[in-house]
Amino acid sequence: MPSASRPHGPRARPRLGWLRSQGLGLACGFATVALLAIGSVVLTVTRDGASAAIRMDDLRGFFDPPRVEHLWLYLLFPVAALYVVNTVLATWDSVRRKWRAGVRAPAAYAAAVVHVGFLLALAAHGLGGFLGSDGAGVLVGPGWQEVPGFGEARLLSLEVDVLPDGMPREARARLELRDAAGRVTERAVGYNAPLSDGGGAALALLADFGRTWIARIVSGGESCALAEGQACSLAGAPVRLVRLLAAPGGGVAALVAAPGPSGRVETRVLSPAGELPLVGGRLLELASVSPETVVALRTRRTPGHPWALAAGLVMAAGVALLWRKLLPRRRASGR
Repeated sequence: MPSASRPHGPRARPRLGWLRSQGLGLACGFATVALLAIGSVVLTVTRDGASAAIRMDDLRGFFDPPRVEHLWLYLLFPVAALYVVNTVLATWDSVRRKWRAGVRAPAAYAAAVVHVGFLLALAAHGLGGFLGSDGAGVLVGPGWQEVPGFGEARLLSLEVDVLPDGMPREARARLELRDAAGRVTERAVGYNAPLSDGGGAALALLADFGRTWIARIVSGGESCALAEGQACSLAGAPVRLVRLLAAPGGGVAALVAAPGPSGRVETRVLSPAGELPLVGGRLLELASVSPETVVALRTRRTPGHPWALAAGLVMAAGVALLWRKLLPRRRASGR
């Protein structure tokens, strides 16, 4: 008997096939461009009003509180989500079809690699916009001070290039950084050259520089240099310089908070010629108080930067796969 054959006819389309259609991708792309164009105009017009709290790549300002002027951004989120779904499904379908068809040429998958880079770029915007944060300013001078994300830092030197009117044109500070394991490295920070760590996930920017009064406090063979409000550890005890004040006999004294002989933290005046007992029997002395050069660093947590770096590398790899197609074709030589 002849075997029953499957009837030929139009192939049934998947129920959700429209989600990976090229038309949906084009529609989402045009909608994204249109909403961003509207947003650029709105931000410019309302920069002194509804958009005054918007800073850099921080998206949280658009929701604190939500405003009708930012409706373009609220509409952009579902459009972007649909765009992501379309890109993922279309890319997966294309790669699967080519692989099953036996296509192994790397250039055939260049578009898919670029699409992956696009998805990483979207993730970078989301992470940076919602999880990024600004840290407190840190004053770094000749003594070790904690810089969030970088361990401890102290200033080695500062070079300033000034304009004819005396205004600074460029500043470059040379720092020593010490991690939790005690390893010390030398780094430089400038106006347009921040400290960076973790692929850019942590930044420390040079905000200002100048001179301030620094108290050098010693205990035995240990010493630290502190500005008002800063703290360090001497003889295993935390020591904080509360403020500087005039000494009764002339000169400058330091009001310090440190554990006394009883172990309790006590706030006492440390005069230039005096000593204060610490817990454990060690003595605290004020070696000198003088104005010294310091720099102010502003820290920032930017979790989207490593993703943006990865997106750039992946997109570059996708373009590199097309290098043969980008080269001009050679004309066939005639006989």
